[in-house]
Amino acid sequence: MIPLTLFQFVKSIPGIEWLKQQLIQLKLYEERLGELEGAVDVLKKELESVINIVNEEENQYGKVRTAKVKAWIEGVDVIISEYNEFIEDKCLDELAVLNFFTTGYLPKPGIRYCRSRRAYNIITKVNVKKNTAEFDKYAEGSGPPSKASFLLTDNYENFPSRDEIVKKLKEALGNPDVKMIGLYGLKGVGKSTMVKELAKEVEVNQNFVMTMANLEGNPGIRQTQGEIAGWLGITLVHESDSARATQLEDHLKKKKKNTLVILDHLCANLDFKLLGIPSLNDNLNNVEKGKPSGQHSMVEIEETILDCYKMCKVLLISESKQLLSQMGVNETNIFTMDVLKDEEAEMFFKKKAGVGNGESEFNILAAQIANKCNGLPSSLVESAKGLVNQKSLSAWTNALENLERQMSTGVPEFSTKLSFELLDEELKNIFLLCAYMGPDLLIMELVKHCIGLDYLQGTYKESDPRDKVRELVRKLKLVGLLSDNHSSDHVTMQAIVRSAALSIASDTKEKHIFTMTKEPFHKWPNEDKLNKLAVISLRHCDICDGFLKRINCPRLRVFRVDNNNPLLEIPTNFFEGMKELRVLILTGIHLSPSDSSIATLNKLRMLCLEQCILDKDLSFIGNLKELIILSFSGSDIEKLPVELKQVKKLQVFDISNCCKLKEIPPNVISSLSDLKELYMRNTFIQWKPIGQTHPDGIACLSEFRRLIHNQLTTLDIQIPVVSCVPKDLFFNKLNRYKIVVGDVNAYFETDSNMPEKYEASRYLAIQLKSGFDIHFQEGIKGLFGEVENLFIEELNGVQDIFYNLNWKGFLSLKHLLIVNNSEIQSLINPKDTQHSKNIFPKLESLHLYNLKNIDEICSCKLSAPSFANLKVIKINLCAKLNKVFLFSVISLLTVLETIEVSKCNTLKEIVALEAQSNPTEIKFLNFPELRSLTLLSLPGLIGFNHIPSTGKKATELFHEKMTNIFDPQGQESRAKIKDCIFPNLKNIKLSSLNSLMEIWNSGLPSNSFGKLDALVIEECDKFDKVFPCYMAGIFKSLQVLRVTNCKSMTAIFDLDDKRGDAGDVVNLRDVHLETLPKLEDVWKWNKDQDRILKLNYIQNMWVSDCHGLENIFPFSEAKNLNKLEYLVVRDCSNLREIVVNEQGTNTASTSSPNISFVFPKLTTINFSKLPKLKSFYRGCYELSCPALINLSIELCDKVELFCKGTTDENPVLYPEE
Repeated sequence: MIPLTLFQFVKSIPGIEWLKQQLIQLKLYEERLGELEGAVDVLKKELESVINIVNEEENQYGKVRTAKVKAWIEGVDVIISEYNEFIEDKCLDELAVLNFFTTGYLPKPGIRYCRSRRAYNIITKVNVKKNTAEFDKYAEGSGPPSKASFLLTDNYENFPSRDEIVKKLKEALGNPDVKMIGLYGLKGVGKSTMVKELAKEVEVNQNFVMTMANLEGNPGIRQTQGEIAGWLGITLVHESDSARATQLEDHLKKKKKNTLVILDHLCANLDFKLLGIPSLNDNLNNVEKGKPSGQHSMVEIEETILDCYKMCKVLLISESKQLLSQMGVNETNIFTMDVLKDEEAEMFFKKKAGVGNGESEFNILAAQIANKCNGLPSSLVESAKGLVNQKSLSAWTNALENLERQMSTGVPEFSTKLSFELLDEELKNIFLLCAYMGPDLLIMELVKHCIGLDYLQGTYKESDPRDKVRELVRKLKLVGLLSDNHSSDHVTMQAIVRSAALSIASDTKEKHIFTMTKEPFHKWPNEDKLNKLAVISLRHCDICDGFLKRINCPRLRVFRVDNNNPLLEIPTNFFEGMKELRVLILTGIHLSPSDSSIATLNKLRMLCLEQCILDKDLSFIGNLKELIILSFSGSDIEKLPVELKQVKKLQVFDISNCCKLKEIPPNVISSLSDLKELYMRNTFIQWKPIGQTHPDGIACLSEFRRLIHNQLTTLDIQIPVVSCVPKDLFFNKLNRYKIVVGDVNAYFETDSNMPEKYEASRYLAIQLKSGFDIHFQEGIKGLFGEVENLFIEELNGVQDIFYNLNWKGFLSLKHLLIVNNSEIQSLINPKDTQHSKNIFPKLESLHLYNLKNIDEICSCKLSAPSFANLKVIKINLCAKLNKVFLFSVISLLTVLETIEVSKCNTLKEIVALEAQSNPTEIKFLNFPELRSLTLLSLPGLIGFNHIPSTGKKATELFHEKMTNIFDPQGQESRAKIKDCIFPNLKNIKLSSLNSLMEIWNSGLPSNSFGKLDALVIEECDKFDKVFPCYMAGIFKSLQVLRVTNCKSMTAIFDLDDKRGDAGDVVNLRDVHLETLPKLEDVWKWNKDQDRILKLNYIQNMWVSDCHGLENIFPFSEAKNLNKLEYLVVRDCSNLREIVVNEQGTNTASTSSPNISFVFPKLTTINFSKLPKLKSFYRGCYELSCPALINLSIELCDKVELFCKGTTDENPVLYPEE
């Protein structure tokens, strides 16, 4: 029966296909090897290219490689390792290869077949990696900085003597004609602090997006570009400076808001173009260069106009007025910040020092000390904070004497030194340590150094050292020695403070510091200086002559080298003269630890060998019994040494990004009984599957039980194979964790980013494929109650997030992202009404992507504080979803800022009534903080919130039922407030909403949408007007309007019978109209109206492919376009004039023009493919454009340019004799 069954299988279609696959392996083995070798060589070149880009981003710009890049590199390393193992097996190769005439033997068919098949499998893997070697970005920062924390100015004081300069700066920032502003004054006078305070106000009131860079020490162009990009939340992906500048410039030009670029501590000339800051003149010059007028490319002109959609201002802060002038800042826009007046300085010092008016003796000393600070707020703050808790007159007297003595000897930064002398010993140590580490400090690195140097006096043994360090940092901030950074995980030491700190360290016994950063290092210090040094730090320096064979540093506590030269090696006996060394940090070094003298450093407490090339033998670790912190992050280790068991005091262990690390011997992890923090992300460690006894030589995850039970507080780990996770391994006792369970590569293909390694958060990402049920993973499921950041992809057995995963309501969750899931049907659909209805109280962002079966988000009424912190909701590709919110939930969304819904084919409305609700009883709809609304490709959408009625079918997006948005208490309180909807909405984008015929309804209050800044409408084929007559007055704040590809659009602004006062002032600056085949009017108005709108601020006008349009501007407005800079009209076959003659006939005398159009700012005119255009205006007129530098008229056969009597100095267009 068996032969018959096999015969039948081979004859079947599946059998034939199977046989074909096997016969492929009969391909010549030698040919297959050649193909494999060639493919691997190409892959290695791709790998080298990617690594070079990543190394540059990491080493020079301080960025971190993206998760996708990490996974790709690690995957390639695995494939190359597999290839090397395959090639190095010479015995099997000899048995497989056809080499009869040399060996006298034929190949072994079975071995030849298996080898050929394995080579084929490797080739397949190689090809997959080669095809995925392109990345949108290779490295990234920690995301956009926290502006709120960075702009926090505790020491800001509003001095009367500075009211005038603040007023002038505000006026300059609000003036669209001013592009560059300069502010100069002495160091420490308070320029940066005042600008921070001003930036907060300008960002809100004048609708600016702020970005900034610190130019202190004259950093390179690339570093400055990276800092500006970091504030904007973008990553510069190009290698060359010019390409990075172009990317940054393009981003700034495409911003939908005005951009304020603040460049602080300017100390040398800066090339804006090379940096990437847009310049209007540069753009026009680039278009104009090398081409006569009228011959510019339409693509070039269009790009120029669109690039300048928004205003970009630059605020330069410097100590030199001359430098600001050299940078091109107009003299009238350079402002001086003087020192404080004596009485202001004295009052400010007393306030900061806590001196009352009645304390006469302290008052006298305070006045004298304040006088010594020369009116500089920074010195006043530092001196005052140093004395704020000193109640002894002798301390104040000594402080005054120290100031006088330091000033008399010419020692700078005396205030810093005064504050330092008043610190206790612990704070002094931390302060000087911060100075050594650099101006921008990662707090976790400071924690590690404090532990390594034993500065925490045993704190790390009984409590979390992070808390202790943060408290010390807070105290140093209070006395002005440290300041906030843009990231809560970093802290900054100002240059003037750090300079003083390094000066103090050089004069302090046992604190001598030798530090260099990004400089050529030619010569080591002499023997006498080496004997005194406590710290040696060489960060990214070019060590020209390499290391000495041995140096004698008997007092050295810290030795750090961050290396960029892969050929640099450390001699064997180099460390023998550093017996007191506590902290050793080596980055990017080629090292043979087994042969080096590191093993002799028996007092070493912190060892970091990161991104190093190390030998396989790491047994020396067993000699370092005092180690508390150990990091191999990014190094090429393959196996942890068994000797690690002997390091009993180890508390922080980092083996993240060790892509070659595959094996951990059993019981090594569990033996580290004091371990508190373990970082293992981006490793390919083989864990023993649960229930299997083999293999015996590798660890299992159950070893974590003992660690978690003892002291482990922080875990960062990725577990790709779910079968290795014990069901009873509970992680919920951890304080901080980043845990990824499931297919790591699938995770990296999403837009989700795992939090930074040292970020204090609780993060969980899950992908459980078929065969694994989350309900049987009790240890993982137990995390849902405390998790803060949750990523879910495939998850079997879960239809409802709330009911199936955590019926208590995810009380700690802040960010939820669900992608590529076909089982989830809802977020909240409780089966038991007695369950908690306080759900997601801390949730800030909700992202749903490609959920094939979700049909509702929430199906029940919730109570406060459910969704009380939700700021962002984004939904994409949820095919069965028909609504976003229930009406009853809206009252809870008091801080919602962003709604983005796209490609949901069955979605009917954003807000829906409950089934049992009575439409006539609806009282209010409340989105008080909504800033951005994006609705894209929603073919079934019938309205923002459709309320059924007995009348006509609703076809508008926003209707009159929304007028009660601010009516929470009913009619009684309604008279006390203004009725409006979306009071803070700034940006609306609508695309492909083909079920809607209108955006607005006539019942809307006139002051609705009061802060609307940008409106974009694309491919909405049933809209016939953007702003009907009843909407006049609502769009006063609108600055950017873009309408494209709307087949039924007949008018943009319908001002016939408009309500509101005649001549409403509007803030419109940029108008882009394209592919509107039925458009007849941009501004449709009543001819009897004297002036319809005041378009005083319009700068850019772009009209293209609008074949029903006969003119652009009404006559009454064309005479007042004083800000117009760009006018582009193209492909409008029926256009006859730019400005309409409202009388319809030419009544003006031909002998002398009596109508004049003056456009003082107009730099570009481009008319193209306008076959019926005859003139700018039908009548006798003058057209003056004194700033015009680009004039292009193409395929406009009927237009008449100049008449007799005109001159080049006074360009006048006369279409009639």
